[in-house]
Amino acid sequence: MEKIIEDFQKLHENEERIELQLELEEAQKQIKEAKKAREEARKEKDAARKEKEVARKEKDAARKEKDEARKEKEEAREKKEKANRQVEEANRHVENANKLVEQKNQEMKQIIQGMLSNGMSLEFVSKLLSKSEDEIMELVK
Repeated sequence: MEKIIEDFQKLHENEERIELQLELEEAQKQIKEAKKAREEARKEKDAARKEKEVARKEKDAARKEKDEARKEKEEAREKKEKANRQVEEANRHVENANKLVEQKNQEMKQIIQGMLSNGMSLEFVSKLLSKSEDEIMELVK
């Protein structure tokens, strides 16, 4: 009966680990998207600078083009700020996911140590967890 409970607990822990991995992957995807948005904002800001230089050369159209460049620059800045906030948020998600993964790894380590200290053989624990003995020893370190 204890083995069934332990197996169920391990299955549950593995499911949690998979969920955490999916969250980590999603957070990494958000980081990638935020970086892309930041790069686009940088490109838009560069475009705004070019328009501003053209505005200086054309005196009659200078005022209108300069105003447009300011607007584009502000939009680019806002997009950059938004992208930076997205990166910060994604980084927080990654950090939280990493903490949860580490916590689950520690819990697994404690469970394995408990099994071994309760007299279960390394070979039995290895078969029970479907991991090699070397992997088990690496987890327990």
